[in-house]
Amino acid sequence: MKLREVIFLVLLISMVQCGPSQRSQEDSIYLEMNAFVSLFEYDLQVLEREIINLGEEIKQLYAGKHRVLAQNEIDEFEFKRGSMNNAGKDNPLASTIYISDLATDKDGISEMIVLTASLDKKFKGIVDRHDMVSQVYFNSNLHLNRLYPPYDAMGMLTPQLDLTTFNFYYLADEKNNPDARPVWVDEIYIDPVGRGWMISLIYPVYFENELKMVLGFDITLNAIIGNYLDKFDRNFVIVDATGTLIAGKTRGIESLSLPPLKNHTYNQTISSDSFRMEDYNLFRSKSQEVRKMASEIILANQKNYLLKDYGLQVNILSERMSVLDWILLDLVF
Repeated sequence: MKLREVIFLVLLISMVQCGPSQRSQEDSIYLEMNAFVSLFEYDLQVLEREIINLGEEIKQLYAGKHRVLAQNEIDEFEFKRGSMNNAGKDNPLASTIYISDLATDKDGISEMIVLTASLDKKFKGIVDRHDMVSQVYFNSNLHLNRLYPPYDAMGMLTPQLDLTTFNFYYLADEKNNPDARPVWVDEIYIDPVGRGWMISLIYPVYFENELKMVLGFDITLNAIIGNYLDKFDRNFVIVDATGTLIAGKTRGIESLSLPPLKNHTYNQTISSDSFRMEDYNLFRSKSQEVRKMASEIILANQKNYLLKDYGLQVNILSERMSVLDWILLDLVF
């Protein structure tokens, strides 16, 4: 039995053994909220270890660079801007490689593509092992991206994309992450390659004190909803520290006077960070009571709040997460 399943079983037994006569309904709800947070954060920490291990394997590639390059003729690689294995047409099991028109270092890009060819199998293995992870990739300041599963780079990305201007690169660079730790990009943003709203785990890979690339694991909101929220029969809603809606059950979202949550779709390519609209922020709710509730729970760290709004009475309980700067709300009608 997997450790995460053991955790869930222990929490479930605790909920069963402590019946309603032994505790208040509120205590019971908090137990379920703790179970949700424990399972979710356990999986996030597993991914942190996974991305660190992948980074160590890449460092080993660079340590043995001369041997790897000697076995693979770089001269056979034809440098061209655009993409390789676009949408997996050449090989559905391999990554798509995108090279921006801004790329100028032909030798550096050619070397990196050959040196990291073995990562395709590792990228695929991570996606296959973890239901949460929708795609694995790296971005380099050479303006090179390698991403699995393969995608339509030519149709989704602009030719002159500066990969270093996106949060999934710069939040892990030398300036923003001097300790070179895994970083969670927990502010919801739109994926440039078409998978909708997501968060990312990123990790810088250095070799001989030079930043070679930033690794990334992407997690879509659909995965969070399907793997976690839908497993619990409660009106859970997740917001971040700014009050922006991350995900939640429909009834809970509607009671907070927020618009229906839909996965973002678009027809144009994205050239910079695009975050969730202000319409989904509790502090900008059309309801004064909801704005007051957001202040009490998010800013004042209040654990519960009785919301009385439009003739509706809802007891809102909160539980803060530690890995991500998010807050889990449960709405009891």
